[in-house]
This record gives sequence, C-alpha cells and structure tokens, in this order.
Amino acid sequence: MVRCYDCKYGKFMQWMKNPIICECSWTKERYVAESRRICVRYEEHPDGETPSITHYDHY
Repeated sequence: MVRCYDCKYGKFMQWMKNPIICECSWTKERYVAESRRICVRYEEHPDGETPSITHYDHY
C-alpha cells in the first residue's frame, strides 16, 4: 500500500483546509493524497524530495 503524496507522478492541490488532492500524471484521475492504495505506477520522489502543493482559497 502506497500514498499518492509520496509519488513523483502526482500534482498536488489543496483548497482551504480540505485534504490534499493528487492529480495523477498517468491516469489524470484525482485521489486524496494521504490515502493508502495499491498502484503499479508508483515511484518515490527522488532523494526524498518534498512535493510542492498548490493552495487555493476558494473553489
């Protein structure tokens, strides 16, 4: 089980104080980044890099 938050293929977004959302660059689907799931395309960020999160203050 892996988290999208730890994957190098994710684009991360957060609206206000809601959970962080990951948009997968492979499937173009969105997932809750902190949830654990099974993913065959998962690859960790190089050198333990912290992902950048785009923050939005309205929908």
